[in-house]
Parts: sequence; structure tokens; C-alpha cells
Amino acid sequence: MNILKPDSPVMDFLRTITNLMIVNLLFVICSLPIITFGAAFSAKYYVSMKIIRGEGTGVFIPFFKAFKRNFKQSTITWLIMLVAIFLIIFNWRYIIYTGWSNIPFIYKLGIIVFSIIVMLMTMTLFPTIARYEMKTAELFKAALIFVLIKFIPLILICLLIIGSAIACIWYAQWFPLVYAFTSTTITYFISIVFIKQFDKLEKIQADKLQALKESVEYDPEKDAVGNVSLAGNKKEAKKLEETKGESKEEDKSGNKLTRYIRSEKAKLKGLTGKQKAVYFMQYYFPPFILILLVAGGLFWYGSDVYRDKMRVIGGGVINGYPTEEGREYATTGFLEWAGYKKPRTAKLLNSEDLNFKSDIEYEERYLDVAFRASILTGSYDFLILREDAVYNYSTPDYFQDLSNLVNMENFSEDEFYYYVATEEEKAKRNQGISIDDLLGKSTEEDDEPVPVALKLTDDIVAKLGLDDQYTYYIAFANVPKASADKIYQQYILYLFGKV
Repeated sequence: MNILKPDSPVMDFLRTITNLMIVNLLFVICSLPIITFGAAFSAKYYVSMKIIRGEGTGVFIPFFKAFKRNFKQSTITWLIMLVAIFLIIFNWRYIIYTGWSNIPFIYKLGIIVFSIIVMLMTMTLFPTIARYEMKTAELFKAALIFVLIKFIPLILICLLIIGSAIACIWYAQWFPLVYAFTSTTITYFISIVFIKQFDKLEKIQADKLQALKESVEYDPEKDAVGNVSLAGNKKEAKKLEETKGESKEEDKSGNKLTRYIRSEKAKLKGLTGKQKAVYFMQYYFPPFILILLVAGGLFWYGSDVYRDKMRVIGGGVINGYPTEEGREYATTGFLEWAGYKKPRTAKLLNSEDLNFKSDIEYEERYLDVAFRASILTGSYDFLILREDAVYNYSTPDYFQDLSNLVNMENFSEDEFYYYVATEEEKAKRNQGISIDDLLGKSTEEDDEPVPVALKLTDDIVAKLGLDDQYTYYIAFANVPKASADKIYQQYILYLFGKV
């Protein structure tokens, strides 16, 4: 039972992880107004570095104290960095719209270097604010020096941040789990980098740091009791254990579990209610909460995987509103017809949840990425599109070439929607860095029309309960699944009676 002792490596690790998760949650909440991002960022690393050093006596109270103390300088610093970030976005938009090959090399190199420096400076400025008191001009100099000294570790952490952002988008259905894991990992590694560098500086600036510590310290006992959080100071737990005085002869009766329970009762017996509250908050509560979070996360992930495995097919309707009977026809009706037994499932999403278009150009680009990710990650196996939405959504990037799914001779030519790349789309493929480039997908496409959607008959439209004043098409996701084509062909056969 040694691993259950307050100062054991296992318990210390559990407390650290739990507290870092709470710090990241506080950071997200406090940075939502955007303008407070800098203050929340500095408070986050003030607390996280204390936690990892084993100096923390809580999370909530230290976080908000640091948030308030550094608010002015952090906000001014953040506004300066925000201007730099807007300049970077503006220049990258210019490069993308002008075309990568049309921009002078020195200009592109300058923007890349400037972008990297701003990103690394943003990472270093706010932890430095959390640790040192200095003028803003000196702060920027110190952060730049830090970037030069720790360039490689910071670049690796930046890559980890970019990877975590991609993972959060790619696996959007598991966003809370992915974010909790990646944000905690990133916070830990950044804190370690800063702690090592600050320790070196402390040897040179011992007097200054000592004065700083004295100016921000507060009563540990008062804070640990008043702060209803997952307190992380193992020293406090040790102190409470020592209140029992010298231990008596070692009790060897019974098994390890019973001896452990007796020893815990003995520790609590002589403590006041206040001391018991501190002991429980520091000793039992953090591991208990972390175990609940991990168990809940695993259950959620497992149930999500199970539901995904049990789902035979799923899709949605864009610019159309099927009736409940129509929804049953598209889901349960298909499962019964194809002979799938419970607990196999199918789904048909509501139309209002599937609007990925915007009148604002830059918003549409981001929505386009989200739509592509939702298709590629299997959120939709098919889409039923009203005729006015077919042009916007039906492309070979998203949907199957139907000539690979159906016997084209069984359908007339006017039953298909054929995708033909416009001159503008061809020009865009030949310039700049596209999403296809990032995904490693070839953009060399034939100019021949590609059948990507199949027109629904009047009978199918009636069964779905859609508005018969419009024409509707169905398109199937271009996802590399081993069983996808077979299921798609089954669904086409169910709807049309032929494939």
C-alpha cells in the first residue's frame, strides 16, 4: 500500500495531472473574452510551474491571485502580440490569394520567420510575466533571449500544439477527451522547459527572486483550507501526518489492506475538523476525481466506438426536412430490409445541423475544412441534397465516383449529377497551398465529368416525406472503408431497386 501514501510518486503524479487539468479549464474559461487571454495565460503558467515544483497549495486561489496581479501588464503585452498576429494573418491571406509562386522569395521567407518568432514569443512572454517583475520593454527582450536559447524545445512544443489542434478538429466527436489530454501534456512540457531555465537564472538573480517570492507568498494553511480545490501540496499532507508525533511499534497484524485502513484511522483520530478537510482535499480527492475523469472518458470513448461500430450507415439531408416516417424509412426500414439485427443502427441527421456554407468568404473556408473533416472521419456516409445544394457540396473531394458503385447502364444519364471543374477551380488547384496539398492528396484531375450524385425518384422523395416541389440527389462519402462500398450498394439497391 506504499503507493497510496500522500508523498508516493503515484499519488504525487495523480495530484499533478488533476491539478493541471483544472488549471487548463480555468484558463479556457478566463480567456473566453479574448482580451483577457494574456492574463489567463500568465496565471496558468504561474500555477502550473508551482504545481510541478511541488510548491502549490491549491489551484483556484493562486490562479485568480496571479490573474489579478498580472492583469495590466499581461493585457498590454497581449494587445501588442494581437496586432502582430493580425499582421501575420493579413500577410498569409495575401500570399494565399496571390499565389505562392507569384510572391517573391524574400517576402515569403520574411513572413515565415516573423510568424515563427511571434508564435514562440507568445509562448515565452506570459510565463515570464508569471515569474518575474520587469518593465514591458525588458520583458520582450528577455522573451526574445529565451526564444534564442530554447529554440529547439520550443519548436518541438509548437509542433505538438499544431498536432493537437489538428487532432481536436479531426476527431471533433471526442474533442473534450483530446483537448484534456493534449492541453495537459503541452502545459507540462512548457512548464518543465521554463522551470529548468528559470532555475539557472535563479542562481544568478537569487536576491531578486527571493524578494519576488516574499511579495507574493500567502499563508499555506489558510489557502489550503479556504481554497476548495484539488490542493496539490504534498508538503502539507506530510505536515498533517507528522501531527501524530512519534509512531508506535509497527503494526503487523492482519493483511496490508486492514493495516492500511487502521493506520489511516489513527492519522485522522487526532486531527481537528479543519485538518481533516485539508488532509482529504490533498490526499484522497485528487486521485478520486482523476479516476472518475479517466473512467468517464474511457466509458464515453468506448460507448462512442461501440455506437460507431454498431452503426451500419448514417447520413443527413441538406435543404430538406424529412418526416418522422421518412426518417424511419431511411434508417430502420433499411436495416430490416437488409437483415441487420439489433443492436445495429442507422441515422439521418436534421437539415439545420448540416449547413456548411456562409456568405462571408473567410468563414466559408473554415466551414469547408470542417465539412471535409466530418466527411473524412465518417460522420456522414451519405448526404441527400436538394437541387440548389448539389452544386455547392457535390465534388469528388467529398463523394464517391458513382461509376465505381453502380452499373451505369441500369440508370439513364439524366439521373446523375456530373461534377465538372470550373476554370476558376482549375486555376486555384494550380496555385497556392490548398487543403489537398496539406492532406497529401493529388490534385491532378481529369477534365471529364464525374458522376457524384444520383437523382432520387418521386417515389423515394414521397417515402422520405420531402417537399415534392424540388428535385433531390443522394451522394456517398469518399471514405476508404473496407465495407463501405458494399453497404453503399445495399442502400442504393434498397432505395432504387437496382444498383
